[in-house]
Amino acid sequence: MTSYNIVSLFSGAGFLDFGFSENGFSIIRGYELVPEFADANNFNHQCRYGHDETIVYPGDITLVAAQDIPHSDGIIGGPPCQDFSVGNAKSPGVNGDRGKLVWDFLDKISYLKPNFFLFENVQALYKTRKHREEALEPMIEQFGEMGYEVYFKVLNTLEYGIPQDRSRVFIVGIKKGIIDTLKFHDLPGFQWPEPSHPNPKTLYPWPDTLEFGSNLDEEEYINGGNIPYELTVHSVIGNEKQLKGLHNHVSFRPYSNRFSTVPEGDVKRKSFKRLHRFRYSPTVAYGNNEVHLHPTLERRLTVREALRLQSVPDWYRFRDSTPLDKMFKMVSNGVAYHLAELLAQQIRTVLDNYSKIQGKSTEETLTITI
Repeated sequence: MTSYNIVSLFSGAGFLDFGFSENGFSIIRGYELVPEFADANNFNHQCRYGHDETIVYPGDITLVAAQDIPHSDGIIGGPPCQDFSVGNAKSPGVNGDRGKLVWDFLDKISYLKPNFFLFENVQALYKTRKHREEALEPMIEQFGEMGYEVYFKVLNTLEYGIPQDRSRVFIVGIKKGIIDTLKFHDLPGFQWPEPSHPNPKTLYPWPDTLEFGSNLDEEEYINGGNIPYELTVHSVIGNEKQLKGLHNHVSFRPYSNRFSTVPEGDVKRKSFKRLHRFRYSPTVAYGNNEVHLHPTLERRLTVREALRLQSVPDWYRFRDSTPLDKMFKMVSNGVAYHLAELLAQQIRTVLDNYSKIQGKSTEETLTITI
């Protein structure tokens, strides 16, 4: 199997990276500003693949010259999104210190000219008119001028079997020469992964909010069939016995009576949202005093439960010495792993088809020459 080399920018803890590296890609270099995030990424490269060398370099990517970044088949990354976030009252967009990083991503692509790239950011980059007009649309236009066929879409994790309501902007660019070659041979270009559960928020009869501690016929929801079980919180955090045997099943100690009074499924409040066993989770975003409570226990979610809501495999783990707040922040900032997998597979299909065509062209040339 061919493995395609990629560089990861704004690598974070590596959920996007590992979605690619588990599906036929090899991360040859990554860059991440926060040392704890870079360390977690490297730690899992070591645990999973036995890499002793540093893969993800800690530091400010804007201080890394494009010519010092290794050439690769592709570049993936999601610049920090706080300056575009709806939760940021000022929301400076591309004028903010972090918002400007989208242009650094674009500049790196312009110089390195990989065969493909993938860019990820918050939904507000599209939904907020200011950000759409000042950042998203100019980016797409400039990527096109660089010679890329550009594909843009807002994807929600819930539609892909992940029990979390998380919408994100994705831009995929693939060199026009590759797409034109595929079209010439009657092969499709890049295609977005097909949702496994279209329109889930309105299609299914989600249960009402319950008083905390209420009894519920769990078997009815697990085997009843009215709601896809895999879209419920219970499907990933309902087995406490299994979770206890996993790494990072830890959380902050309860300190408020709200841990025992907030109703199950009350997620409309700004903080102390309690998940419902048989609904999906709101966006995993633990920070700015936002706390998500376990559906049936008097505590917050654990790190492992949060990782599972992000569809991160159980083999992924943080060092036990990592501060809890850093663990939760890494989970919150990451791309949902399974969605990263699906995107990697779609990009790989394009590259594999192109590679086969190139191989056939070489064989034909050799035959003619001989």
